[in-house]
Amino acid sequence: MILSYLITALRAFKNQKQHFILNVLGLSVGLAAAILVALFAKNELSYDSQQPHAERVYRVGQDFSKLGLAVVPIFNYVQSKQAEDYSQVEEVFGLTMVELTREAMVDVSYRNQGYKLNALYGATANIENFIALKTLAGDLTTAMSTPDSLALSESEALRIFGRTDVIGETLTHEQGQYTVRAVFADLKDNTHFAFKNLVYVKHDPSKIDINSSYVYMRVAEGTDTDALAKTLTKRFFSNSMLEQVSLELHPLLDLHLTAKSPFEMKAGGAKQVVMICVGLSVLLILIAGFNFINMTIAQSTKRAKEVGVRKALGASKGQLVTQFLSESVLVSILSMVIACALVELLLPSFNQLVDRELVVNYASEFGIAIIVVAIAVGILAGLYPAFFISSFSAKRVLSGDLQRGNTAIWVRKSLLTLQASLAIGLIIASITLLKQLTYLQSLPLGYETTQRLVISELPVGEVFTKEKNALVNRISAIQGVQQTTVIDTRLTVSINNTLMPTWPNGEASGSLTPVVGASYDVVKTLGLKLVAGRDFSREFAGDWASRENGVTSTGTIVTESVARQAGYTNMSDIIGKVIKDSGRGIDMRVVGVVEDVKVGNAKDANSNIMFLCGFNFLSPVSELILTIDQQNLPYIKAQIAEVLASSANIYEPKINLLADNYKTLLKGDERISNVVLIFTGLAVFLTCLGTFGLASFATVRRQKEVAVRKVLGASRISIVNIIAKEFLVLVAVSIAIAYPVTYLLVGDWLANFNDRIEQAVWVYLVAAVAVATITWVTVASLAFKAASTRPSLILRYE
Repeated sequence: MILSYLITALRAFKNQKQHFILNVLGLSVGLAAAILVALFAKNELSYDSQQPHAERVYRVGQDFSKLGLAVVPIFNYVQSKQAEDYSQVEEVFGLTMVELTREAMVDVSYRNQGYKLNALYGATANIENFIALKTLAGDLTTAMSTPDSLALSESEALRIFGRTDVIGETLTHEQGQYTVRAVFADLKDNTHFAFKNLVYVKHDPSKIDINSSYVYMRVAEGTDTDALAKTLTKRFFSNSMLEQVSLELHPLLDLHLTAKSPFEMKAGGAKQVVMICVGLSVLLILIAGFNFINMTIAQSTKRAKEVGVRKALGASKGQLVTQFLSESVLVSILSMVIACALVELLLPSFNQLVDRELVVNYASEFGIAIIVVAIAVGILAGLYPAFFISSFSAKRVLSGDLQRGNTAIWVRKSLLTLQASLAIGLIIASITLLKQLTYLQSLPLGYETTQRLVISELPVGEVFTKEKNALVNRISAIQGVQQTTVIDTRLTVSINNTLMPTWPNGEASGSLTPVVGASYDVVKTLGLKLVAGRDFSREFAGDWASRENGVTSTGTIVTESVARQAGYTNMSDIIGKVIKDSGRGIDMRVVGVVEDVKVGNAKDANSNIMFLCGFNFLSPVSELILTIDQQNLPYIKAQIAEVLASSANIYEPKINLLADNYKTLLKGDERISNVVLIFTGLAVFLTCLGTFGLASFATVRRQKEVAVRKVLGASRISIVNIIAKEFLVLVAVSIAIAYPVTYLLVGDWLANFNDRIEQAVWVYLVAAVAVATITWVTVASLAFKAASTRPSLILRYE
């Protein structure tokens, strides 16, 4: 019996090649997209699930949103240990940012060869209770509890030593040496942790005001973490700070998709991307299934006589349903095989698109799920066509009467309307996404990104000095370097420090104002637009910060936003006025006003900035900004690396163009737009297939009408338009559905940006016209063929 079904199915495929190819093409494309997205979603949702007691581990965050800043995932480890006094907290673990705090040396040498310890963090000795690490050699607990000890990842050990059996080896740095006491396997990709090397760090109990650690707490089962966070907030902050700052406990399993702080160890994912991908992939499978139904029914008349003969010979309805379902499942399985081949071809490009290293393991639960989904799609998509075709009456079929009710036609038109609505919405969304990204890239930042080179994470003491030092002089002397300045903030990341100013009229601001420590010539080097006053200059001794009688005096350059907050509409009027921060004892004399500067990411960049000359809020590192001749970029980079190694023992420095740093801010949204563009193209393609299927059915159903109209003198174009009219009506209904829904969804997405475009009417018109045109062309191609057929061939049996 099964063999008979198989032979019949193969014979049907051979006789209906076009129908078979279109069905396989539609299903394979839909399944391939679903497999890729399911693989991506599975990976995104698996982040940190391998960690011990992951469901009960939380990371501490400080919420500064009431002060106009973000939630920062950094806290003081010494303070956090006090949380173990509460029964709800079982254990506390700390991971310290030594690279930024300079609590350990990142530049080392081995056998006179310099290296930079990449992604170096200080860890407490209980690290293995919080992170699933495979120790290859030595002992991690010993390493993280012994001074001057180092634990290397496998890749770092191979990079530096060329082997992993390196226990007892030493690496020399400026202040001494490290002894390697452990080697661990590289971290898996699906974790938010991103360290490559670990070092012992001593936490000073007297320095509870320094926040430099990622703090993780394992809580007891059933703990109310919101209540615990409020309790810890009251314990660690004074009454004056309780209304401004609070602690939050963020679930470890949610960090990858929800944590968006600029201080994250590595860039996380986004729920929005996962939801969009999953939603669109489900829609693609549905569209592919709808197409299968439409095209199978469109071809049903060609098999009507076969059904009639089988019924006349005694075939039951159950046997016929089984026959047509087996054909559907066979098509689905074949489509699955082709889809898997497409996945293997497209996976490298897809990995690049989503910035992941995904691999399909077919000999796993995921592989079984693919087979189950393929069979389910075959059965579900084939049920309606199977019952539809098997319900033909043998008497009516063999007598040439094959009229069907209106219900089936209504269902198929509804499916096509839904497909067209999705296509219109996706076209609108993709065009708007591209326009928004283009707009963000063209926004005036207040500083120049072209021909600016950034040397990151340089020790403040090496470059942030009042007098020119040897290191900066040597870099400035490199051919192609035109101008230099130093700042203590990463312009494309986030503001590090703030103060609460009192304006020249004595009025307190009541909110925090971001500040950037800077050296001389900051306006000239960064390309700031000077509105009033002047740049920081060595010609004015009072510009550089100096402390006397408990008060720090410094020159400041403010943005127009700050000047307006201070109550000045004429920017020149604030020049020479003094802005104070009484809490810290700082007097800031305004020497210049510049156009607003955007510091931070594209969505919530700060623009009310104050540049302070020679003043640094305990930041251990700084950035050296160079104006360069970009044609000499490779030479300049090589020379800078040589100077830093020979003059400051700084190896493998981070040297990037400022323009490249800014582009990385938009990668997340660019990734979303690319995903939407790809799925939009697939949706439009599958919609065309669906239109083709329904148009095929319509032309077959109305072929006698077409023949009669031709006999009565109708032209081919008029006949094409008559048939296409009913499809254009469906497109009109699709537009009415798609417009309001798309407007709301796209509007919500745009609301995430401080600087955003307005939704354009022409985008909606283009989407509607595009779908209408594609629909008309698809229908017209079939209708024209029907209208070109000789009426005698259709009406000869009438």
